[in-house]
Amino acid sequence: MDMNKTVCTCYGVTIGDLKEAIENGAGSFDEVQEITNVSTACGSCEEYARNVVEELLKEQDS
Repeated sequence: MDMNKTVCTCYGVTIGDLKEAIENGAGSFDEVQEITNVSTACGSCEEYARNVVEELLKEQDS
């Protein structure tokens, strides 16, 4: 996964930002969203952001 890929253009949130939030204790999409603001403006990235967060959480659990 490209950590520099932008997930949320409104806030410039990257996959790396989402991963960092998880590494710092976020355990759900809502917690990642609270930390990064991903998908809190226009919402067009929400489905993709949720999928990325789900994948990152799975990676961390393995």
